[in-house]
Amino acid sequence: MKEKNYLIFILVALSSFLSSCSSMQPVTRDSGFGVSCVCDNYFKSQNRPSWVDAGDVVTQQIYQSAGSSQCTGMQNIDIDNADLSARTKLGRILNAQVSSNISETRNTYGNGVGSSKSFIKSSLISKAVLENSRIAERWVDPISCTVYSQVQITTSELKIAKDRIAKADAAKLINQSFYIDTADNDPDYRDLVDSAAGVILSQIGAGKVFDSQNPSAHRIKFTFLATQIKDGKSVRGELLTKIFDPSKSIIWQHTTPAKGVSYNYASNRDLSKKAIDSAMRSLRPILQNRFDK
Repeated sequence: MKEKNYLIFILVALSSFLSSCSSMQPVTRDSGFGVSCVCDNYFKSQNRPSWVDAGDVVTQQIYQSAGSSQCTGMQNIDIDNADLSARTKLGRILNAQVSSNISETRNTYGNGVGSSKSFIKSSLISKAVLENSRIAERWVDPISCTVYSQVQITTSELKIAKDRIAKADAAKLINQSFYIDTADNDPDYRDLVDSAAGVILSQIGAGKVFDSQNPSAHRIKFTFLATQIKDGKSVRGELLTKIFDPSKSIIWQHTTPAKGVSYNYASNRDLSKKAIDSAMRSLRPILQNRFDK
């Protein structure tokens, strides 16, 4: 009898519990007991802004885009990531919209034995442009738990940044005018140095190069010195490169080892050409780095 009464008590208690559960209101975000987004308190709550879904906007007055980042609960990191995403998208718009071309030029060197053509370069909007962009608004989507950032830059701010970039770009050595000086070379292979000099300036993208002296241009002097000659076998030496500004002051110089070897008999001129070409190949990345500064 005691066991029967105990079982009845259990069934009544369970029935009472289920009845009370069925009368409870469902748990919602508004009830205060739901699981909320960890980024809910980052910014003031508001309805979904139209700019979140507007995509890229380009008008005569403004460039605008938006980026996003998944919430982690670390506010500074989440905001920085969303801002970076927005600015990256803005940068892509600007790079597609704005470019600056350098005109192609062609010059001939050394009695026509060499030629140089500058590469047509397209100047992309650099980080300097994005320094003028501003984060106009931020918002957290509480459903997807995502931080959104809206970024803008006005056309007037873009022009200021472009002008600053253009001024800095114009000051680079690669955008100066040059003339090649090979007067100190042995007459037997001066034309070889002339030709190799024209090629290397073409490869690094020098935009304007004269084949004769010009007082308003920088002078770039190439001098090949043979220090060891084994007739028919090898030539060793060095290539001296000096850059002078229009006031005739040396602004850069470099010495490059030169070596020309042949396993079969070759003339000293052919060996010298090998040595000069080898030195120019070694010099190219070094000279490129200096020109691009």
